[in-house]
Amino acid sequence: MTLIRLAEQTVFDPADGTGVLLDTAEGVYFELNPTATLILEASLRCETYDEAVRDLAERIDATDGELREGIMSLAAQLTESRLAEPGGVSP
Repeated sequence: MTLIRLAEQTVFDPADGTGVLLDTAEGVYFELNPTATLILEASLRCETYDEAVRDLAERIDATDGELREGIMSLAAQLTESRLAEPGGVSP
């Protein structure tokens, strides 16, 4: 299981480095900043926090703790907005 699992009605387009999430059920979209886009891409690919942090450390100038916190924060925000499924992998 990946760190973040998008909800069935959510479509993600990372084009141009600024990600867009489309909630097809509500007909609204959300724009991500470039850092959040990188975090989401890694979280959709990786199965563990350590794997995602290693991946992100090559692209983002931040400590491992900051990257881990960024993943958890984005996951919580997406879940709260019903764009991602609750659960995922525990830190």
